[in-house]
Amino acid sequence: MLELHYSDGYVVTTGAVADAVMRYAKSLADQKASDLISVPIATPEGPATSSMLIGPASQLYTTPHSGAMPGFDDESWVMELLSRNDRLLHPPVPIGEYPYEEDDPWYEESF
Repeated sequence: MLELHYSDGYVVTTGAVADAVMRYAKSLADQKASDLISVPIATPEGPATSSMLIGPASQLYTTPHSGAMPGFDDESWVMELLSRNDRLLHPPVPIGEYPYEEDDPWYEESF
């Protein structure tokens, strides 16, 4: 578990989530963009979710968490953050409309 320091406080999350947040924050800063994300956190009461706005002005860092906190499933959260990072770095390229011809066997009147 790591403490992900954000603003004047911190949240406790897994190392994988913290790494994904840091990677995405760096990519957002490089692109001069920002995004609102949600991350799973551990609290004394149990697992919870925290929302944070990250971008070029975000000052994030991590430190080890000394307390024992129960683990939780973070795979879907990590995949979401990595997916956002990939879409930011490699945006989808729009595909032009296929030039259908009426004599094309794939042409349909519904186009």
